[in-house]
Amino acid sequence: MAAPEESVSKGDSRRSQRAAETRLRLLSASAELLAERGYSRLATAAIAKRAGVAHGTLFKHFATKTELMAATTERVLEEVIGEFLRMAQQFAGEPEPIDHALSAVWSLFRSERLQATLELYVAARTDDSLRDALRPIFTTHRSAFLSAARALLPDSADGAHFESNVTGILATLLGGALLWSVVPEPEFFQSELAFVDRITRAELARLGSQNGEQ
Repeated sequence: MAAPEESVSKGDSRRSQRAAETRLRLLSASAELLAERGYSRLATAAIAKRAGVAHGTLFKHFATKTELMAATTERVLEEVIGEFLRMAQQFAGEPEPIDHALSAVWSLFRSERLQATLELYVAARTDDSLRDALRPIFTTHRSAFLSAARALLPDSADGAHFESNVTGILATLLGGALLWSVVPEPEFFQSELAFVDRITRAELARLGSQNGEQ
């Protein structure tokens, strides 16, 4: 017969597991509905229903809709960066990994899930609480992209302007992804993507020459 303390411990563990599973279902439902309906038409009641829980249960895990949106954004960015890292492992040994990297980032930034989070960035312009919730998440995941870029381009990672080059390219592609929601036509962005490619190659070449001089 299990000791009372052991039974309590197992009970707490099961409750914690169920709570984690419920939270995960809510985040998945939130990401799905955000992509399907957009932020302006997203209701917490619909998220709870999609997740298969009572509406009140949602607020036991997330005190406000803003808190839920921030957690949803964090989950989506984690998935996007994780997918980029998996893709990067496949083309890291290629002669021109930057071609694959830019293509991968542009593809991921145009995905429905990331397009949906961009709606939250726009909404944060006039929503102080949403902006305050999203800012640290964006900063954390920008750092994660930088780490991925350093792993992909180790010969350039120590350059004086490597970080600003990477964040500048990401900002440019994010801007393009925002426009994509209005003009989802590949040919519309050909010149912009060619510009990003030229700038990236020029900066990598410059960093490479600097490293060679040291």
